[in-house]
Amino acid sequence: MRLFATIFAVLLLFPSSLLAEENGDGYDEHTIRRSDIPADAPKFEDSPAEIYLGENARLSFQSKVAREYRTRLSQWAKEKPNFAGHYVLATWGCGAGCTQIVIFDVETGIAYSPSGASTNVAVNVHHDFLEGSDMWHATGAESFRPDSRLLVLVGMPEERENDRGISYFVWERNKMKRIRFVAKP
Repeated sequence: MRLFATIFAVLLLFPSSLLAEENGDGYDEHTIRRSDIPADAPKFEDSPAEIYLGENARLSFQSKVAREYRTRLSQWAKEKPNFAGHYVLATWGCGAGCTQIVIFDVETGIAYSPSGASTNVAVNVHHDFLEGSDMWHATGAESFRPDSRLLVLVGMPEERENDRGISYFVWERNKMKRIRFVAKP
């Protein structure tokens, strides 16, 4: 009981200014914020895609990712394109703050695990960044549109600490190409 009382007394006397509040909002200088988006950041309109309106092809199980996530992808394969014209960017949780990303081509039925962007972990991302926009999906740290090939990831793609920040990718020839990166160590 004496140990508990001592710990409680120390906590009461501990200066609250040392509890990592940079702007009085509970976050610190390492937090990824909307204000970290550069004025000249890539825009969805810079990478247009024509939206496919036909019927979805059946999911092909020729790829490892399709076989591994058969149930989830079978459900996503019924959806209309939500990314890059004729693709469904499928997302689901893979842990705390983690999002798994698979791209399904509704024209061919092929599923892709986008190298460099197959997972994203939203660690220390300000809640305002993740709320209030219908463009932010899953954990809120992925942004994409049906009429654009641009994918924006906020956090740590592939759980790589050196890639923590805001990553801008373009989907080209069934591969992700990172075109801009804003580091936030």
